[in-house]
Amino acid sequence: MPRFLVFALQAAVVGAILVGLYAQIVVIPTTAADQVEMFPPYAPIRVPLVTAAILFVACGQVALVGLGLLLRRAGRGTVFEPSALTWANVVVGATGAATVVTAAVFGYVTLADIPSPTDGMDVIGLWLGTAAAVVAGTVAVLLLFAGRHLLVKAIGLRTELDGVV
Repeated sequence: MPRFLVFALQAAVVGAILVGLYAQIVVIPTTAADQVEMFPPYAPIRVPLVTAAILFVACGQVALVGLGLLLRRAGRGTVFEPSALTWANVVVGATGAATVVTAAVFGYVTLADIPSPTDGMDVIGLWLGTAAAVVAGTVAVLLLFAGRHLLVKAIGLRTELDGVV
């Protein structure tokens, strides 16, 4: 893989991690506070949803770290070594954890009595959005797990080829 491409992708990963950190520290809490200020009945649901949002972003950051380290390995030509599986496992695990967090929000939205400043369509939209996100997250985890399985096969073939040569 060209060194410039690896560097550009790693810079993008670092940028995305920093944007996520800014979202965790500033954007999510501030937006939640603004929403509670505009509609005070949101106060009881603020903490659980802000916590879930911050955890979700943290899962994304962990997955990005794993992806960045896999990119480094790709740049050095060492992606087909057994130790690369550690970072593939990190990416799969972080994506799975983000899906679990989303499923928890779906369950919370399903069971909680969430007030609505309008006719309740915003709550229905949140419910449908989290349901769709759980399905998409599950599909993503399955695809990543399949990719991890292919990496295991490729590592095995590389080890076998190294033994022959």
